Amino acid sequence: MPSLREYNERLASMASMGRVTGTMKLVAGSHLHRVQSDLSKPEGFTRALFALADVVKQPRFAKHRFLQPPPEKDSKILVIVMSADRGLCGGFNTAVVRAVKEFHAKNEARAAKIDHLYVGQKAYGVLKSEFPGLSKVLPASSHPDVKDSDRVAKFVMRLFHWRFYDEVWLISNHFVNSMTNDCRTERLLPDARPPVPKVKAEPMPLPENIEPNDERLLENIVYLWLQLSIYYAMLHSATGELAARVMAMDNSTMNLQAMIKDLKTQRNRARQAAITNELTEIVSGAEALN
Repeated sequence: MPSLREYNERLASMASMGRVTGTMKLVAGSHLHRVQSDLSKPEGFTRALFALADVVKQPRFAKHRFLQPPPEKDSKILVIVMSADRGLCGGFNTAVVRAVKEFHAKNEARAAKIDHLYVGQKAYGVLKSEFPGLSKVLPASSHPDVKDSDRVAKFVMRLFHWRFYDEVWLISNHFVNSMTNDCRTERLLPDARPPVPKVKAEPMPLPENIEPNDERLLENIVYLWLQLSIYYAMLHSATGELAARVMAMDNSTMNLQAMIKDLKTQRNRARQAAITNELTEIVSGAEALN
């Protein structure tokens, strides 16, 4: 049985750990409120972008590569994998890793290659040995902005335009509420559509003559779709990570409190047993003297 000193050392260690998890919960909660407010900010841009959506439905754009379905066999696929740079956020990163493995199992037979663009270190750390193909790793921002999504969108558009890849997919967590994240797998290119709630928008008229040409217009519209999709995914991933960390730290704090309570009970029992033994020895010694 541990001594009273060992019990006290363990209790002090648990109390210190509880202060750490409690502080991490408060910090993540303060960041969460800020990122949650960012989710509603792009509504005006989204409304304008959906006004452009009818433009690409016209027959003059139908045969463009950005709108054609990908090849059924030997397709070159790029997967954007969004995870966190840090752990201690429950099953947030595990869900992304599981989704990537499921994607490979489903698409490896028809794909010539599947490469990854990682936004966040955690998924890369787990998957790099299992899928050692071409990979690029970018840091995950806790407060993403348009510059972050613009960097990724430009890189992906160049690769797709130069025909390094036939398809571009996105795997990331979608923030539902403070207790739930939904890991989603979506195709961004070709035929990209931003994964955002539909908004009412007036159709935008399109003139017959466009400068410099129809292809440039379509590429610009598709790029805006792609950038918005990545930006929303980054916002949802950052929000979901912080929400998962708040919940994980809250659960850890409660578990520590339960363990401390149980350990104090064990310590008190050990103390009572030690006192009982000492009293027994005193009584036995007194009887021996008599």
